[in-house]
Amino acid sequence: LNPDGWIGENWEELGYDIIAFFPSFNPPDCNDCGQGYGDLEVDYQDTSEDWWNIVETHDPVFIITFSRGYINNSWEMEWKYYNRLGWIDDFTPPYQPTPAPPDQDSPINHMRFSSLPMTEIVEAINSSDLGLYSYIDYAEGAGGYLSEYKGFHGVWYKDLMENEDETPCYLAGHVHVGGLVDWGTAHEAVLITVSETIQYIYEHILIPGDVNRDGTINSLDIFMILSHLNGSIELTDDQFFFADMDEDAEITIHDVVLLVNELLFIDR
Repeated sequence: LNPDGWIGENWEELGYDIIAFFPSFNPPDCNDCGQGYGDLEVDYQDTSEDWWNIVETHDPVFIITFSRGYINNSWEMEWKYYNRLGWIDDFTPPYQPTPAPPDQDSPINHMRFSSLPMTEIVEAINSSDLGLYSYIDYAEGAGGYLSEYKGFHGVWYKDLMENEDETPCYLAGHVHVGGLVDWGTAHEAVLITVSETIQYIYEHILIPGDVNRDGTINSLDIFMILSHLNGSIELTDDQFFFADMDEDAEITIHDVVLLVNELLFIDR
């Protein structure tokens, strides 16, 4: 897929490295594809083991998982994922996930939800010239097989990591790709999906000045910067990033002034 080497570093100069992992199949354009080989095989144990190794190595900011969906030209955004006890059997014993349910700290059938900008992705795909039909599936789960299992792992990891100071994961969700979608079209649709996700992060999550990460800019954020300046607290790396209003890699009174001006603008 990348004959000239990895091209995901600082993708489109937007500040994010895009890294993909996937199983391989022989032949690659298959119908009854079986388990495959390599990363994230169609096997519960292999997928889960690979998954936790990948996220622990890369600390992802957002996660988009993909799998083959209906045999059509759809781009289906899955909304809901269950912590299921029973799953459709895979190819190799043990045929079910171990443990089951996957998240032992949550109740059986506990629901988690996609946090991807699904509406924005759907609108961007449908307004493109790719000929795809994109929609959000609000039905009961994502199929109870490896697709939902991967999707559940994504939103599960996001829930675990969204409040981490050093390595937060902001968004996660799953896309079912229609089985009639050709490689080139799927590639272009992935680029749109990734682009819309990054744009959403910039516009709705990475808000300069929201030092305490509560989704709003207020006097508490000013207090945190002042407390950092007088030495009563030390900002974490994540808090430092949002406090550095002038992006000069330092926290000074100038950042406080810029934040106050921003707050006054919001209040008006």
